[in-house]
Amino acid sequence: MINYSIIVPHKDSVKYLLRLLDSIPNNDDIQVIIIDDNSDVAVVKQLQDIELNINIEIVFCDVSKGAGGARNIGIQKAKGKWVIFADSDDYFTIHLENLLIENVDSGADIIYFNTDSRDENGKQTYRHLRYSKLVCDFLNDNKKENALRYYFTSPWAKIIKRDLILKNNIKFDEIVASNDVIFSLKTAYFAKKIKAYKDILYVISLTKGSVTQIISKAHFDSKFNTALNANKFLCSIGMRRYQQSILYFLGRSYKFGFQYIIYVLLMLIKNRSNILIGMSKLMNLNKALRERENTDYITKR
Repeated sequence: MINYSIIVPHKDSVKYLLRLLDSIPNNDDIQVIIIDDNSDVAVVKQLQDIELNINIEIVFCDVSKGAGGARNIGIQKAKGKWVIFADSDDYFTIHLENLLIENVDSGADIIYFNTDSRDENGKQTYRHLRYSKLVCDFLNDNKKENALRYYFTSPWAKIIKRDLILKNNIKFDEIVASNDVIFSLKTAYFAKKIKAYKDILYVISLTKGSVTQIISKAHFDSKFNTALNANKFLCSIGMRRYQQSILYFLGRSYKFGFQYIIYVLLMLIKNRSNILIGMSKLMNLNKALRERENTDYITKR
């Protein structure tokens, strides 16, 4: 009987993928699905030659689907009662096995757990702080439940009932960036009961890089439109107070020319966006922008 399906989108990072697999308990009730998103030929050959445990399946995509499309394929192949998402260059801690044993029959629909973040040298970074705070705040005060539900917009560091996803036909957006935001909001909304776990179970792995490597018009536009859609969804379910700040997009739109600034302004007007959300961060604007863009560290995804 499969209790857990761990879904991993992968592209050209075999070294880190093997580290992730080593961190997953080798239990009979765990199914691991790796969706290789059209990696280089040499990488595909390397994956095909690796001797993997019988509970690990690799799906090879001949055409790039992106992380969102890869995760949707994983959902289709999942057999477990619970679904866990992980990025191929991240990894779990030794506490994962205890949670899986303790909560297999949990009455919750989503179980959130604590996180850490490390660079390639093992040095702790700030990337996990937002998520860790949401979990700890909820554990200390159950009135913070909605904050955990609607601010925790990454798919990892949580365990989700597969039936919740299937019954509500929830899918990842197949877009170049922010594919996971709407998925996370919808699963949070449809979950009747949530729980949280105080121990650190998931480590976000980051690498050094420059902001120019990650900012492109296509990625920026994808994130901008997702933020608008996320805010519309939150308003539609009565969770207006948890809307995402769009000040970042207004403040960075100049990088793509005057016409794009006009486009952003028109979209904000069309969607009746509240530009005052996040205004308090203006006092530390440079810090806020750096953290939003991960100037010091960028993910390899």
